[in-house]
Amino acid sequence: MRGRFNIYEEPELKEPLLVLGFRGWADAGRISSGSVGYLIRKLGARRFGEIIPYNFYILQNSRPLGWIEEGIIRKIEWPSTELFYYKNTRGNDLIFLLGDEPNFRPNEYVEAIIDLAGFYKVRRIYIIGGVVAPEVSTIGGQQVEAVVGDQRLKDELEEYGIGYVTYGSSRQLAPVGIHSLLVLACQKRGIDAISLWGQAPPSTSVYPRSICAMLEKLIEMLKIDIDLEDIERASRDFDRLMEEATRQQESTWRREPPEYFY
Repeated sequence: MRGRFNIYEEPELKEPLLVLGFRGWADAGRISSGSVGYLIRKLGARRFGEIIPYNFYILQNSRPLGWIEEGIIRKIEWPSTELFYYKNTRGNDLIFLLGDEPNFRPNEYVEAIIDLAGFYKVRRIYIIGGVVAPEVSTIGGQQVEAVVGDQRLKDELEEYGIGYVTYGSSRQLAPVGIHSLLVLACQKRGIDAISLWGQAPPSTSVYPRSICAMLEKLIEMLKIDIDLEDIERASRDFDRLMEEATRQQESTWRREPPEYFY
């Protein structure tokens, strides 16, 4: 495993579950990176390694981020995939993976994650995603849906009130990302893989309502104890802002109806 990873600590973990979040194409409303990042922060998960990034990113697409102060370069951050662990007293220990979705050699990247799962004897992986859905209301509760590898997992998720995704067809295939590749790879290795999806309206770069809905499901499935008051408050504040913006827009349109639509 070390050939693909920089490992800083080798924790002893009890039947860990692996939870994956990705920045990039399937992170609408930051549902993926926001949900996993929130859990890492709230649980105080400990960073213990990273996937060596150099084979997986085209820097014209995934630019490094920098901090330059008064002409002096202070910091450069490269695209990365970081690993964290949390010892859970209420259930299985947890491994979190939070990173930038690769734009090069995705199958090799997936193999690295499967190697990680094998090393720690992980039997179940949760992969979090977010998709833009124009029909999603910016107010109210949000649905979490899933993609899985077999009917058994689909039946299990119904107990949590989770629906399932329908996407593409036999006649018209649709684009997929790292989430689907991971589900298929886990099938071949006998690992349960559950890809959970939230939805965000196209008008928002961060959507607390769906992040909160995703966290509620994850807390239940992972058997962890977290107070979501802060993200619930952020969701309510966001809803109020959206309601006010909608009222202002409707008022402007009533006074000055646009002459043309394109």
